[in-house]
Amino acid sequence: MRRIRSVTRSALALGAVLALLSGCEPVDLDFGETPTPESNRVCYTDSDCTGNACCGLGTRPTHVEDGPSCSNVRCAGDCPENGLDCGRCLVICRESRCEAACQG
Repeated sequence: MRRIRSVTRSALALGAVLALLSGCEPVDLDFGETPTPESNRVCYTDSDCTGNACCGLGTRPTHVEDGPSCSNVRCAGDCPENGLDCGRCLVICRESRCEAACQG
């Protein structure tokens, strides 16, 4: 009985691995051009980073201490295609620097 269980578990594990591998296709890692960071300050979390303009109109990532004060800005809702937050990029903290993570 013990041998049957181990064979069944092995077959199940092998089947799961083969099923996962059969559905995989090559991943395209070309994300296009990534905006150059504007600030060289150290960040610790994503909230330490922002775009260089308010309302999603920024085109380059920067540290919040170097970024604009958007507390009294009223946004019109326009989102340019090449903007960071409204376009293809998010501003993140990567390796202690503010950078843009972009999709193609």
